Amino acid sequence: MNAFVIAAIAMLIGMIPCLVVVWRGPAMQSLVGYEAISSIAIMVLVLLPVGFGRSGEMELPVLLALLLFGSGLVFVRLLERWL
Repeated sequence: MNAFVIAAIAMLIGMIPCLVVVWRGPAMQSLVGYEAISSIAIMVLVLLPVGFGRSGEMELPVLLALLLFGSGLVFVRLLERWL
């Protein structure tokens, strides 16, 4: 195990507080927790191929990063009615 894999594991452990916020928080806090979880998941998906030396698997995190921006805007637009 190298530093990239260890960093990915540490980031996965760091997702636990965000999961608690998503599960128990009000709507806007849950949205922020969801966005944080999505960003951390993308970073983990970048760290793992680098850690294992498989650079061909970097397409998925790049695509997810582009889609994350759009999905965040959709959720904010949907939730602004109730705020």
